[in-house]
Amino acid sequence: MSFAKIAERLDLYRDEMIDLQIKLTSIPAVSPSSGGEGEARKAEFLLKYLRSSGITDIEVIKAPDLEAPAGYHPNILARYRGRSSVRTIWIMTHMDIVPPGELSLWKGDPYKPWVESGKIYGRGVEDNQQDLIASVFAVKAFQTLGLTPAYDVGLAIVADEETGSTKGIPHILKKSTAFRKGDLIIVPDAGNADGTEIEVAEKSILWLKLKILGKQTHGSTPERGINAFKAASYLAVKLDRLYRAFPENNPLFEPPISTFEPTKKEANVPNINTIPGEDVFYMDCRILPHYRLEDVDAKIRAAVRAVEKKFGVTIITEDMQRAKAAPPPPPMVGDAKVFAHIMMQD
Repeated sequence: MSFAKIAERLDLYRDEMIDLQIKLTSIPAVSPSSGGEGEARKAEFLLKYLRSSGITDIEVIKAPDLEAPAGYHPNILARYRGRSSVRTIWIMTHMDIVPPGELSLWKGDPYKPWVESGKIYGRGVEDNQQDLIASVFAVKAFQTLGLTPAYDVGLAIVADEETGSTKGIPHILKKSTAFRKGDLIIVPDAGNADGTEIEVAEKSILWLKLKILGKQTHGSTPERGINAFKAASYLAVKLDRLYRAFPENNPLFEPPISTFEPTKKEANVPNINTIPGEDVFYMDCRILPHYRLEDVDAKIRAAVRAVEKKFGVTIITEDMQRAKAAPPPPPMVGDAKVFAHIMMQD
């Protein structure tokens, strides 16, 4: 059967896809570390939907987390059997989302999505529900048309992608034997407008928490304290020099450089006329694979020591996420023709 027939069937699901997007978006799945309750309620809804759609070969892997109201983060592995089970073509998406940010910047309630000019607006509809829903309906199209793929198709719908993934795919790899060496894994988390781009490389990631300890005092007597906020601000600016220390450019990536950005900042004092004795901020660093994380660490430690000496503060650094990227394969591996051949072979 031609791809045109499959595409035609998918077009018929338009209203059902929009309905599923709206229902999923109305179930927030923000990590407990970001002030949410996690993915449990969304997973329960998805499990009912998958089973009602005839997808019953399902494994649920729960990663314990005492901070989550449910006590765990759920991961769903669902299979649609092909003519051969020697390998599985996995499509990996994630249930969790980031918080909606400043609510006044939204046209409406981010958890009550709306359709406007042919687009759906709401928190999570793009990252990563559009791909999650596309994978589910692709399997539904195969079922409806009575098609059996060459190999098993797997839907890996995971947790905790936005905050480090420790409760997601790494936990699955420890607890399940579902993934095998010969499998093909597709992660539709980004791309271009027509869907022809295949990413073959990732940057290393380093998320840092930096706690600056000074001495609290009244705003009228700054000489009696040590302003932790001032030291933290100085450190944040000093760490911007990491861009110069690691300047290489690689067009395989977007953006093509390593990035070193201060992001989240915790509240320090509740009133204006107190000089804070403690200040905490975070860094999100995305580093080209040929750089060693140890070399980045060394530059950060040097900046920390300089600020400690200048301001008389103590600075505690903590890794919130740390992952060294694998070396990128040759760009030709990402050629769309190669991908199409793998998917169509008998």
